[in-house]
Amino acid sequence: MEGSIKINVDALVHTSLDFFGMSVIIRDHYGVAIAAASKRLSGRFAPHLAECMAIKVGTKLVKECNLKNWSIKSDAVNVINTITNPAPFALEAHIIKDIKEGMLMTFCSSVNHCSRSANKVAHSLAQFAIDSKENFIWKEVMPMFLSSLICNDYLFCNC
Repeated sequence: MEGSIKINVDALVHTSLDFFGMSVIIRDHYGVAIAAASKRLSGRFAPHLAECMAIKVGTKLVKECNLKNWSIKSDAVNVINTITNPAPFALEAHIIKDIKEGMLMTFCSSVNHCSRSANKVAHSLAQFAIDSKENFIWKEVMPMFLSSLICNDYLFCNC
């Protein structure tokens, strides 16, 4: 839809590591990247908590970029269900509260599940976060490896 912004997020947790990777890719209605983030965080977290944290990072990045009329897409259906129907005493309740506040302040239109194949760019970026020792945020100009992933995603209609 014209003027809409799509945010794909992913978190990658390996039980053998003491850290995990998370990513955010923000695109306009044409599939053009507006911003992206790749973060490696210390600690051992359950995958659903890591995915919640990735969505929270996404809402913060949307706010930083001053974007409106956006939607979140994640391949973690349990996290999407938790956001749409939060349990007040769940372990992730404080993260969900922050996500919901961010959504309200920046006019998030929807939170949707997407297939793993439709989330390839975010997944690859989360893997990059694990392999990298630094955190990255890109705005407007994306690095070559990310531009290549986005182009392939666009060509195969996954955006």
